[in-house]
Amino acid sequence: MLKRFSHHSSPRVLSRKVVASALALTTALALAACSSSAEPDSPEVEQAVGLAVDTPRVVVVDPGTGDLQRLQYKDIAPDATQEQTINIAEGFAQSVVNADSVDQQAPAGGDVTTFHLPVKATTEEAEFSDQEMVSATRDISLLFGKPTYTDLSQVEDVNSTEGFTLGIRATDSGQHTTLSFAAPVDSTETGRMLMEQYLLTFTSLPIVFPSDDIGVGAKWTVDSRVTGESTLLQTVTYTITGIDGDKVNLDVEVSQRPSMGALEITDEESDETTGQLTVLNSNTTSVGTLEVDLTQPLPTSGQVSWTTRVIYGGSNEQVRVVQDSTSSVSFGDQ
Repeated sequence: MLKRFSHHSSPRVLSRKVVASALALTTALALAACSSSAEPDSPEVEQAVGLAVDTPRVVVVDPGTGDLQRLQYKDIAPDATQEQTINIAEGFAQSVVNADSVDQQAPAGGDVTTFHLPVKATTEEAEFSDQEMVSATRDISLLFGKPTYTDLSQVEDVNSTEGFTLGIRATDSGQHTTLSFAAPVDSTETGRMLMEQYLLTFTSLPIVFPSDDIGVGAKWTVDSRVTGESTLLQTVTYTITGIDGDKVNLDVEVSQRPSMGALEITDEESDETTGQLTVLNSNTTSVGTLEVDLTQPLPTSGQVSWTTRVIYGGSNEQVRVVQDSTSSVSFGDQ
């Protein structure tokens, strides 16, 4: 039964190792140094490392009805702070099963570990940068307090990340243009990598409004690439269920698929390619609702959860490799 999945010959491409720090460094661009504390009582942080964000494709499926209007953020208020809790969950499962017993449908959730992150968010007017394909208008700063993590074996690493900061340069529509990460100088390497990994899950779900006038019932899609251990093509579908002044209620649906149709299997000892796995099927099961206040940078409440199942086949036609990746982002006490 597929000896290449034994302990000594397991394919690296299928391992669940965190690579967020390497990703940030290899695609980094220089940003302003953040060697001083964001607040008087917060820990000193290192120089920020920036990550450019690809421009998403936004398509209006239905403009909705009623009083149509262009929805934009109006949260630039340097003296105002939004205090919120962001809960980010991730899980991964892999199995080798008989081809005739594979369930192609992604399950509704899975085993996850969860970060609970208290955060203070502020928004200032963004300075012009000639390094951006799309000019940002908003400079959002997220300062994280003492986090909790459901994997108790990593409490020390997680505690060391108190004071971590995430900077998001964005447009009035909500599109992210640049992300920047700054870890406390005393944080551990594992703690930094965990924070970056989970925060990349959070930033993979930006609420981007279309440039068209829309109303209640409006539906639009946001297509983007999600980069982590492997690159996924993602489509997020937003539907407006209610508008009350600056408050907007949304239904959210997530769909993901691999950007590559095949993966090479590499022996960890010899570093040689021993075979190839082809993507045979992929689909996503998701559920989500969010409430947005356009005068604040973060959603005020809600949760979006999704599980993507990818099924691979190799030279042995009798077996399949099934991978389930589960993620969830919620706002408020959970």
